[in-house]
Amino acid sequence: MAQGLNVHYLVEHADNPVTVNTPDEVRTLLRAVRDAYPDGRPVLLTVVVADDPWKSELSVGIDGDKGVLHYSGEGTPPNGVYSENPTPSNPSPVIYYYVSADTEFPANAEIPFSTVEAAVVEYLTTEGEQPAAVNWQTTM
Repeated sequence: MAQGLNVHYLVEHADNPVTVNTPDEVRTLLRAVRDAYPDGRPVLLTVVVADDPWKSELSVGIDGDKGVLHYSGEGTPPNGVYSENPTPSNPSPVIYYYVSADTEFPANAEIPFSTVEAAVVEYLTTEGEQPAAVNWQTTM
């Protein structure tokens, strides 16, 4: 069985993250976040393996029916890698918000929500490995 994931996206999650242990729990959480932050209110979640939080980190952005990913872990460049959409929908970088901090992503980083969801499920089931369900790019 895969280890659980700790998910942080609210101030109170600093000391008490949401923990998900199954693919269904991942899907339920991501859909609840999407519903709480409708299109036009991009939110960023930080996701780590519960039992090994220093192994890797997956930043998960959700904005309605789309989102972004940033992965950093063993084998990635020092600044990690970003999701890549071969047909960008934005002329300039996009901003997602973690609590009150803004984080910039490449213009072509937004991918369908279903791909974001599949990547987080894969991150859970591989215990923190870089999701293969996503095309990645190395620079901003």
